[in-house]
Amino acid sequence: MKAKTYIKNRVLNMRNLDVMLDQFTEKEGFECFGELNDVSIHEMENQLGLSFPEPYKVFLRKYGYVEWFGHTIYGYSEDEDYLAVERTLELREDEIPSDFEKIPQSGCVLERYAGGGYYFLFSNESERAGQVALFIDELFGKEAQSWTTFEAFLEYMLSL
Repeated sequence: MKAKTYIKNRVLNMRNLDVMLDQFTEKEGFECFGELNDVSIHEMENQLGLSFPEPYKVFLRKYGYVEWFGHTIYGYSEDEDYLAVERTLELREDEIPSDFEKIPQSGCVLERYAGGGYYFLFSNESERAGQVALFIDELFGKEAQSWTTFEAFLEYMLSL
């Protein structure tokens, strides 16, 4: 019985995620790459040496990335500015002052924070798998805010 309940809840959660993702199309200036296949997602994961949480994979499969006036959620795009892999590798390799926290290795960058910093999705390999955190320069690269799930982060982004 527990297995059936788990599967039913998972299906409901994925439907809710689909509904939430559809709301981005209503944002002014909405753009996306389009559907991404599992082979491309697997390549992204291999480049970063991790595995993405399932809700982010659903996002990638549906849109690749999304952009609207003033905001972007990175993923896959023909424009390298919106590539989660490139932005993550770039930050991993950046020279940073010694008093700054380094970017975590177990996850990917979802968006740059306009005030200096970045939104970060923790991968399945992390103790914080599926969570999103905002790390800001003003706090020397330390965490300023977090969301318990990718879906909670999306709700926040929809409110902007």
